[in-house]
Amino acid sequence: MKKFIAILLMILSLCCVAFADDAADTSDISNISAADAPVAEVTETAETDMTDLPLLTKGLIVTAGGLAGVFLVLILFFGTIKFMQKVGK
Repeated sequence: MKKFIAILLMILSLCCVAFADDAADTSDISNISAADAPVAEVTETAETDMTDLPLLTKGLIVTAGGLAGVFLVLILFFGTIKFMQKVGK
């Protein structure tokens, strides 16, 4: 079981490194000139960003996301503690 957990942690760390490398590669788009950039037609009815939302709505969205993240971390901690208790027996 300990080998299984070690393998899972190794795979998780490799995935994190791979995602970090992908994020670093896509951030270098400053070398693209305006002529090379694709032209996208924007209709007036399409809202793709949050700039048009009122401040209260933006605050509620951020607060809900933060609370969801906190509870996700608490659930993961709880699950990890229960899992480690079963592994230790």
